[in-house]
Amino acid sequence: MTPPKFTPSDSDEPRLGPFETLLLGGGLALFLALLYELREFLNPLLIAMAALILLWPLRRYRSVRALLRSGGFLLLFWVLSQLQSVLLPFVVAYLLAYLTNPLVDLLERRLSVPRWVSAWAVTILVVGVIGAMLLWLVPAIVGQLIELLRQLLDSMAQLRQWLHESPLLDRLEEVLPFDRQALIQQLTAFLQAQLNTLTEKLPGTLAALAQSIGSLLGVLTVLAILPMLIFYTLKDYPRLSQALINLFPKHNGRRDYLMYAGTVVGNYLRGQVLISLIAAFNVSVALVIFDVPFALLIGLLAGVLNLIPNLGAVLTNIIALLIALLFGDPPWLDAVIVTAVLLGQGLLEASVLSPHILSHQVGLHPVLILLSLFVFGYFLGAFGLLIAVPTTAIMVGFYQSYREAREKLAVSTPSEATSVAE
Repeated sequence: MTPPKFTPSDSDEPRLGPFETLLLGGGLALFLALLYELREFLNPLLIAMAALILLWPLRRYRSVRALLRSGGFLLLFWVLSQLQSVLLPFVVAYLLAYLTNPLVDLLERRLSVPRWVSAWAVTILVVGVIGAMLLWLVPAIVGQLIELLRQLLDSMAQLRQWLHESPLLDRLEEVLPFDRQALIQQLTAFLQAQLNTLTEKLPGTLAALAQSIGSLLGVLTVLAILPMLIFYTLKDYPRLSQALINLFPKHNGRRDYLMYAGTVVGNYLRGQVLISLIAAFNVSVALVIFDVPFALLIGLLAGVLNLIPNLGAVLTNIIALLIALLFGDPPWLDAVIVTAVLLGQGLLEASVLSPHILSHQVGLHPVLILLSLFVFGYFLGAFGLLIAVPTTAIMVGFYQSYREAREKLAVSTPSEATSVAE
């Protein structure tokens, strides 16, 4: 007869005696006093090392192990926040490799091209596109943005005059009793304050971005090593992605949920980025042909907001229509052109682009998509709107994997349930 296996329980863990507890409490008090005295010379890394030295001999206790894990988790985020400018080129290179790896795989499988050759070809293509954008597109867009801000500031006086002469306010005064002068003053003061804040923050934001990247030498260094990083990441992408997957915990002894999440998010991001680039190109070219003011800005807006499902198209139409009405010549004609162009792009996307490019949908209900957009946007702002849908898809994938495992466990026989639980 096989003897039963002995499994240690929580009661079998060693416990501190009264004398050991007193010594531990005194040591912690002295440790905290020392930290207070040296607070001007300490940083989170030194505090974490001291805590590790203090708690490592007590790691056999479950509460101490939990404290070590939570401290290591917080320390990891602190280190990443301190090294964000250093890690930025590596993150960008991995993201570009993640998006373009299917093209490398296609060249390798279909055309029997060695992986290092296909990686070089895709790297040259990506660097060429980025270089063209930096040399031509970015200066033109920044110029139009500065001109838009200047015209908005100049139009404040015209807005005040229009509000005084507008027949719309005359009709509102007949229906609703309100102080017209106070309303005009509050509205113009609010708009002026928002414009002043925007014009003050824009140079500061650009300066902070430049400072985070570094000096001119640092920028040149990043631009020089980025092609090399993209090439080596693409060349060894299968091994790098597998190593990254191995960092995550297993579920029922497998990591299928990560493969599912990676496939769904990858297909979604690649499809959305491609559709956004097509939308930005189509809208920009069409508006430039019709000589609509700030055509490149509207095209860029259409491409970026296209990454936000449902809500992005509504915001694009509203903002583009306001720009056409404020700065068009004549306004009504430019508004009609902008509306027609955006409507045509929406029809093209719904009938041709999305069915053919986004063949792998994330499988989320529209209500859940809108809820995720509002929740992520509330906590993370514009960045949250961009990551809301793929992050929600990953969470749904985790939940589905967990639910399937529980259902299999529920319908299995008692012996199978015991083996699965083990």
